[in-house]
Amino acid sequence: MFKIVVFFLLICLLIFTFYLPFPQSSGKKSLKVLTYSSFAGVHGPGRIIKEKFEAFCECEVHWFLAEDSTALWQRFSIVPEIDLVIGWDQITLKSAGSAVWENLSKLQKSPFPNSHFLPLNWSPIGFLYKEGTTPVFSLKSLYKIQGTISFPEPKTSTLGLQFYYWIYEVFAGDRKQVSDFLSQLKNKVYGPVFSWSMAYGFFQKGQTDMGLSYLSSLLYHQKTEQNKAYFFADFTEGHPYQIEFLSVSKTSKNKQLALDLAGFLLSTDIQQLIQKTHYMFPVYQGLKVPKLLNLKSVQLISYQKLDEFIKQKNELLELWKKNLY
Repeated sequence: MFKIVVFFLLICLLIFTFYLPFPQSSGKKSLKVLTYSSFAGVHGPGRIIKEKFEAFCECEVHWFLAEDSTALWQRFSIVPEIDLVIGWDQITLKSAGSAVWENLSKLQKSPFPNSHFLPLNWSPIGFLYKEGTTPVFSLKSLYKIQGTISFPEPKTSTLGLQFYYWIYEVFAGDRKQVSDFLSQLKNKVYGPVFSWSMAYGFFQKGQTDMGLSYLSSLLYHQKTEQNKAYFFADFTEGHPYQIEFLSVSKTSKNKQLALDLAGFLLSTDIQQLIQKTHYMFPVYQGLKVPKLLNLKSVQLISYQKLDEFIKQKNELLELWKKNLY
């Protein structure tokens, strides 16, 4: 019986070998791109960008994902064959340094120049509120809101870290004032919450009265949902802003292909796609931004204290935890 079974298996193997050939390599170049999950997800622009660029370059784009842009450097460190990274912001790119990245000065087309990190999109950051609620219009008065607010944690979210820098900047880096403000805010916070999507979801569901997000979130509500009941609270102290950057690895085995993708992401069509599906404003100055709110009227804060803030980051996170929760 055993011999019959072995004979049968050998026959199957021969049939498989001659009539069902093993899958062959496409022979196309492969580009490995690291980004955060929502960019390459079902509702993000990554899927369409991949399709369009693959048709253009006759190559294969493979996504490598980090949960959030705060984890990009850690992920890049353990997957060194990455060609290109999408998702840094002004704070996280500080940890990435510049030594391992290509100089991208020749590709710059935006008002946010950086030699090793290419700006891709941007938006002011602030609190949104809905029609029928009573907002506040000052960061220093945020704790006076009649209700609650939601925002993601600075330890697990770049948006949360931007919020913390906003506080640090407005109070001129004075730890006593920062501590006092966090203590005053304590009873108004719905949390802790560890991601932007969760924090903003609480706001959308009416569980909080104001939610931290991007000015460009109004694009989603007004253009996709056809909902004009959302508003951006213009704070008297000014607003932080997030610029999303990409970088190309110096050790990339397909460097020219990576540079081609970087340039492709700044093309008019892709910048418009990012605005429509990623709900961030384009950095390419030739494109018009919808007049949801006059961007020129939004005061932006300084980032001169950013290096100081980053050096004290661990201590400041302990201060946050001690006074807010």
